[in-house]
Amino acid sequence: MKDKISNIISKAINELISQGKLKAASIPKIEISIPGNRSFGDYSSNIAMQLTKQEKSSPRDLAEMISAQIKTAGKGIIKDSRSAGPGFINLSINEAFLQNDLEDIRKLDKRFGVSRSGKGKNILIEFVSANPTGPLHVGHGRWAVLGDAIARLLESIGSNVKREYYVNDVGTQIDLLIDSVKARLGEKPAPEGGYGGAYITDIAERVKDKVKEKNFKEIVLKLILDEQKNVLETLGVKYDSWVKESKFHKAGKINDIIKDFEQKKVAYREKGALWFKSEAFGDDKNRVLVREDGAPTYFAADIAYHKDKFKRGFDSIINIWGTDHHGYVARLKAAMKALSLQDEKLEIILGQLVTLFRGKEPVRMSKRTGEIITLEEVIDEIGGDEARFFFVMLSPDTHLDFDLELAKKKSHENPVYYVQYAHARICSILREAEKRGFRGNPGKGADPGNNNA
Repeated sequence: MKDKISNIISKAINELISQGKLKAASIPKIEISIPGNRSFGDYSSNIAMQLTKQEKSSPRDLAEMISAQIKTAGKGIIKDSRSAGPGFINLSINEAFLQNDLEDIRKLDKRFGVSRSGKGKNILIEFVSANPTGPLHVGHGRWAVLGDAIARLLESIGSNVKREYYVNDVGTQIDLLIDSVKARLGEKPAPEGGYGGAYITDIAERVKDKVKEKNFKEIVLKLILDEQKNVLETLGVKYDSWVKESKFHKAGKINDIIKDFEQKKVAYREKGALWFKSEAFGDDKNRVLVREDGAPTYFAADIAYHKDKFKRGFDSIINIWGTDHHGYVARLKAAMKALSLQDEKLEIILGQLVTLFRGKEPVRMSKRTGEIITLEEVIDEIGGDEARFFFVMLSPDTHLDFDLELAKKKSHENPVYYVQYAHARICSILREAEKRGFRGNPGKGADPGNNNA
């Protein structure tokens, strides 16, 4: 609605310019607000005050001139337009226009508010991508819901969106996981830097009969990934593809990247390691591609993965990462530039962390295991819908204090309960409308201004 009001004001100003009553070379961004005192009107704008300097006229006079023209430009939508105070323009909306909007909402149902502005665009969004070494935590939950919400918004404007999860199933952390599970089975201490905790005991118990199988590592990883999938699905998050890092190792794609960088002379060897000249492409320092022992770094694998993303022909590639990956953005963008790929297609969203509270007390330990509380426990306690609401309640660049007690309150203090209460009230109104004979079309013929309608 604010966009419609802004367009009407812009139209009115352009008409005044064409009539020679205004000489504005350009129209500033038109800000629309809702007055605190609704007796002033439904919407308000300070555009007259923004124009006063270039027009060399008082904001009050400009407001009166523009508000008079708005009545013509907004015929059928604007009920009243008047100047107020030092130069505000207050506007009231025609009830009949609102009634017609209600009829459109009724007819379009779930299609209301969608558009086709993104039709034909293919978008890949990769999010969560947690290491398959244990259960998901609440930070993963935030990125899961954020990624899914962005995907749904893009789909609502007609874009073809693919949700992807990248599985880091290669490297030291995976070896330590498998060694930790085997150690637990042998009732031995976990290896140095390995994994402990109740979940390792649970995994060991579930795979104890398969420890001698050749694909034992794959069995353990599948178990963890299946658990992650199940938890994410309770949040309503499903993926179109799960891409494993091992795929790029097996296909020689990482070696291809290394050869390509050496041929382009954007890599050099020093002290037995291979370095990428990422400084030359905007990074703050050069980065290691291959360690002294000959093993490629995670960064090298990520370059191969992102090259594969670009080769799949997406118009836009979106990554959602935690704030701890801040330093990774420049180096990945640098690698895309070195590969002569359109790095502007790659958008990386960084988000702040989540802190759990019960009232004013921070929650650091799980009641169930005495360890870090998991995403699954949070969902079990408050519900998937409630968790989704809280995870997207604040901008991702804002630290989220997640109060579990607030999420369970049945009062207006809880924003989820407030929305649920509003939904219940709307359903009650619709039931009452049916009783009064408006079955199937509660808005038709009604007068929004008549409290008895």
